Amino acid sequence: MTPPESRARDSRVGVLLLSAFGLGLSPIMPGTVASLATALVLWAVAASGGLAFAACAVLLLAAAWWATLRFAGTVTGADGTGDPGWVVSDEVAGQAIACLGALPWVGEPQLLGAAFVLFRLFDMLKPPPVSTLEKLHGARGILYDDVAAGVIAAGLTVVVGLTGVLPI
Repeated sequence: MTPPESRARDSRVGVLLLSAFGLGLSPIMPGTVASLATALVLWAVAASGGLAFAACAVLLLAAAWWATLRFAGTVTGADGTGDPGWVVSDEVAGQAIACLGALPWVGEPQLLGAAFVLFRLFDMLKPPPVSTLEKLHGARGILYDDVAAGVIAAGLTVVVGLTGVLPI
């Protein structure tokens, strides 16, 4: 059995990580705020080159993935479903994936902008398979829909980069 002080510490750490260090507590569109912060961090790191950009994206993804699977199961509804608005670690994970689609054009902020917009679009509209994954039980349902939205957005970001739809 876990001592009460350990559970309290885990609870505080969980809230801190799940809210992306408080970004999820934004009174206006917390998921968008966390996604934008993720894209901006990656944009800032992009000046250091592709390797730093990729490493930062993977680190953000791994940390957000771990935090969501480790702590989000404790904040779902009684039926094991639901994604509280303040839990935005899943948005950090999905946005990091989406931004990886801009890696071949790491010096072009327009592609990071496209990755941001595309991720938010798929995260909010939830087309299949995003909507299907959202229905999974517990933390997996919270995380996997954003991962799917991120993968779709990354793929379309690559298409945007290859086709030159945006002037870069």
